[in-house]
Amino acid sequence: MDKGIRTKLIELARLRTTWTYSQLNEQLLLNLNFNDASDRALIGEWLGDISIHEHEKGRPLLSSLITHKDKLREQGDGFYKLCEDLLGIPWQELKADKEWENNQIAKCFEFWTNPTNYKKYKND
Repeated sequence: MDKGIRTKLIELARLRTTWTYSQLNEQLLLNLNFNDASDRALIGEWLGDISIHEHEKGRPLLSSLITHKDKLREQGDGFYKLCEDLLGIPWQELKADKEWENNQIAKCFEFWTNPTNYKKYKND
């Protein structure tokens, strides 16, 4: 798991904001080219590893804070497919449910803005 990306996602949650994949790439100097399928797969793998780690610990899915930069600002299909694996709900159903998506983000905000949670789990 990439701890630098996880730390940034926790910071975003504490700021109650989301970023796009491009912002994450540029701000953390990941040097990924999203025109390259292997780089898109790599960012998905990194974000997926973080969310699997958080899910196994009973915490919200931090990768929900990273979205596409189009007007819908939704997560990538890989996020929903991971959630299908974790939750057993078809990914297309999850993607169609904007309330579910927004709840995932809100859960991250709520969990990580709690000072006790932050102090206890930030380095986990």
